[in-house]
Amino acid sequence: MNSGDIWLILSMAVVGALIGGITNHLAIKMLFKPHRAIYIGKWRLPFTPGLIPKRRDDLARSLGKTVVEHLLTPAGMQAKLRDKDFQNKVDAGVQREVLRFLRSEKTIRQLLADINVELKAETLYTSAAKLVSKQLYLHGDQELSSLLPEELKQRKEAAAAHAASHIQQMLLSYVDSYDGRRKIQELVRSFLQGRGFLGSMLSSFMDPESAADKIQPVITESVGSEGTNRWLQQLLAGEMDKLLNRKINDVTNVIGQDTVEEGIKQLLAHAIPLDRLLNTPVSVYTKPIQDNVLSEKVSLLVQRLLERLAGQVPVLMGQLELAKMVEQEVSGFPLDRVEDLVLAISKREFKLITYLGFLLGGIIGIVQGIIALFV
Repeated sequence: MNSGDIWLILSMAVVGALIGGITNHLAIKMLFKPHRAIYIGKWRLPFTPGLIPKRRDDLARSLGKTVVEHLLTPAGMQAKLRDKDFQNKVDAGVQREVLRFLRSEKTIRQLLADINVELKAETLYTSAAKLVSKQLYLHGDQELSSLLPEELKQRKEAAAAHAASHIQQMLLSYVDSYDGRRKIQELVRSFLQGRGFLGSMLSSFMDPESAADKIQPVITESVGSEGTNRWLQQLLAGEMDKLLNRKINDVTNVIGQDTVEEGIKQLLAHAIPLDRLLNTPVSVYTKPIQDNVLSEKVSLLVQRLLERLAGQVPVLMGQLELAKMVEQEVSGFPLDRVEDLVLAISKREFKLITYLGFLLGGIIGIVQGIIALFV
């Protein structure tokens, strides 16, 4: 083989390599470009637009199907949610956030303000009073006793006895006092003055002061007697029965709707100091549970939530329609971004295909050169 033959083989190898490499490079470029069809008059140039722009909708549909069937599958998601390492990470994160919240120095009012909720104690009291008043109106045909718990109604007799003893002691204290003695004197004087001649005659035998001294012990004995106590108990119990047997509407109409609402409002304000509660830091309320709530309770809660979520994964993924979401996203990608996305994944492989074109073209050129020599 002379030098001319060698140059022939080498030249054909070079030409073949260039043809193979450039052809593969153009074929790769034609996957993405041109982005739009090119027309000469009414005639569209072949292979325009490129393969991927032309089949972008099919590519998007295929990617969506691939993602759902092979990448983000319900079984894979369930396995991840039930993975112990993943659960431990979630547990640690939740415990950290729970502890941060429990130790927060922010007040309830400040926490609500962070989510654009403003609470005013006066507004809450008014709203609650209106709500209770409305419920009273809706149940107005019922007896007042229906509002009381059974236990409280059973203590009615004890309440009447306690009230009677209290009233009796107040009366005894008043009768035995200086003011009580003066009141008795005034009553005796008024009685004698209202009896005309008989009163004047009686006044000559006794003065109001001496009469009060004689009457005061009698009144004290009468007021402090057991019979008076029983009479007061019966009187109070009877009045309580009459009140409890009245219709709710009858009572509220007598009192007045506005008065009822104001009374309920004042009762709530006295029983529930909302301003103080709302302006107290969260840490004050949570201090008793800060050390105990974290370990077992939060871990158990996280485990149960993740297990429940894992059980609902197929339903959730079906409702999310991931395939359609991926299809819509890919269909909306700019073509330049689609090209960049594919190249970012397969750039190295595309280069190898180009180099393979050079190699195969060169080999084919050498084979053609050898065949040409023999022919």
